[in-house]
Amino acid sequence: MKNSKDRKISIYIDGSNLYFSIKNTFHCKIDIEKFCKKFVVNNRLIKINYYTAPIEQFSNPKMYAEQQSFFEKIKKIDKLNIILGRLEKRKREGDIYYVEKASDVNLALDLALDAQKDIYDEAYLISNDGDFSGAVLAAKGFGKKVIYVAIGNRKVLSHHLKKVASQTFYVIEEFIKDCIL
Repeated sequence: MKNSKDRKISIYIDGSNLYFSIKNTFHCKIDIEKFCKKFVVNNRLIKINYYTAPIEQFSNPKMYAEQQSFFEKIKKIDKLNIILGRLEKRKREGDIYYVEKASDVNLALDLALDAQKDIYDEAYLISNDGDFSGAVLAAKGFGKKVIYVAIGNRKVLSHHLKKVASQTFYVIEEFIKDCIL
């Protein structure tokens, strides 16, 4: 077993899931850099991957500008990569809505392939999406530890991730209080 300073840590963030989980649970926004540093502690941070989809500039200029400002801010975080999926426009009964595509697939692939490439010893998966269970199992199959970072109440937490992850870390208000913006 490697001692703690030798452990390589990678963090995989489902951006929209993190945003809504924090907003709905704690009614705030957080400093992502401070939040992630709390998981690394005395280990070696390899990377933080933040998965999201860009908002279309012309369909919602205000939200687009806010998101671009947010991207500029988090791009300054050491070792953080923004991995973009896409938003697809859908129509149901005359209503237009958007569905995020490719972000989950990108995260799942990176989690599993980075494990195979021995990029990390320990990964933190920040999402309540049970669809990542297969990627978690794949990463564990390469001898990696995958910690499910659970945010929210019993209804939104993933039973599937809790079952397959090496461990589950429950984010409570005490944990994020010094990360609140």
